[in-house]
Amino acid sequence: MKNNPKILQFLLPPLICALLCAGVPSVLILTGHGEPVRAAVNTVLSPIRGIFSDAGDGIRSVSAYITEFDTIKAENERLRAQLASMEDAVREAELTLEENAFLREFLSLKESHNDYRFLKCEIVASDESAGYRRTLTLNAGTVAGAAVGYPVITPSGVVGRITEVGGNWAKAEPITELSSAIGAYVERSGASGVAEGSYLYRDAGQLLLTYLAADADIAVGDRVRTSGVNSYYPRGLLIGEITEILTDPATGVRSAVITPTSALSDLRDVMVLTDFAIYETDQEQDPVVGAETEDVTP
Repeated sequence: MKNNPKILQFLLPPLICALLCAGVPSVLILTGHGEPVRAAVNTVLSPIRGIFSDAGDGIRSVSAYITEFDTIKAENERLRAQLASMEDAVREAELTLEENAFLREFLSLKESHNDYRFLKCEIVASDESAGYRRTLTLNAGTVAGAAVGYPVITPSGVVGRITEVGGNWAKAEPITELSSAIGAYVERSGASGVAEGSYLYRDAGQLLLTYLAADADIAVGDRVRTSGVNSYYPRGLLIGEITEILTDPATGVRSAVITPTSALSDLRDVMVLTDFAIYETDQEQDPVVGAETEDVTP
């Protein structure tokens, strides 16, 4: 194959340059004149080295940030768990204090009534059946000693009585229900009557004092208590306070509106009175839930 002069003419200059670039630095280094070469190479490579160095620093920074983020995240999760645990402890302490205060309020009643036996429980639901009958569900039943007819009370007074009971639950009828009727007397004057649920006042959480004598001494602000005669309730439990006196214009018969001292909307902890002495007459009297220290002589 014959040499082509045009191809040799085209390839020769680049080949010479490549040889010079490869050979000259080597010759200069061998003869002790390599420093200019190193300087030139460093000048050319310095920007490239800077780019790679910056890239490496960036990668290290990102890696450090990710590590720090993971550390902070783990610390936050630990602090959240610790805070939740502390909040649970605070809530538990608050519930314990509330329960202790609740029990202390019953202590004086227990000291005054050796015949009283209590079962502490909670109202876990308040149901209204068909819009006319309200019941309270308690978290205690026959297993704990509850039974139909037992009174349900608070330190403030009467709540109602148990009407249904199961192994670990009970249903209580509030004193404001239409089927509720309690023998009662006015603390100040001794005037007697019946505290019973009323259709007109039930939704307002009130009941009526009825069957009063024509000359019954009653006034707004008087407190009304259970008489204990032929009743599910012992004598002297506070029912509520007279807030209005009514007079039938046709007959002149009077009655009184009673606002219970145990507001059903605010109740959670209650006591079931599982045992107490029953009196055949209303001549005996006893200190009562929520009573003041003065003697009460109905």
